[in-house]
Amino acid sequence: MALSDRFNKLFGLEDEQHTPASQENSQITTDNKVIPMDNISDSKSKIALFEPRIFSDAKEAAKQLIAGQAVILNFERIDDTQTKRIVDFLSGTLFAIDGSIEEVGTQIFLCTPNSFEINGSLYANIQNGDLSNDDLNKE
Repeated sequence: MALSDRFNKLFGLEDEQHTPASQENSQITTDNKVIPMDNISDSKSKIALFEPRIFSDAKEAAKQLIAGQAVILNFERIDDTQTKRIVDFLSGTLFAIDGSIEEVGTQIFLCTPNSFEINGSLYANIQNGDLSNDDLNKE
């Protein structure tokens, strides 16, 4: 018995090295329906909240959209001229990634990449009187 065989036997490595080829091949063959757990990413979607103060704050929102996250923007603390510039900039970003933008409240916008789907319109329901501010405060 060679020295390496004794060493392997001592540490229990002998079984691993002498595995028949037929057993190795059966372990490697996998069904196409099996997905390794390593390839599954975190399936939680994220929404970033922004309250821009200046136009350059829109860059960070655009980065989040490109990364696949939805963005809610609150424009209550910025003037209308800057709001229009930011919305125009983000509209271009959304066009490039096939996303969408929707006003969900007074000066509050929801921007979503194409992986998100928006159903309904809260803002339209408030304007039509279907949902009043009193209903929102009851919760």
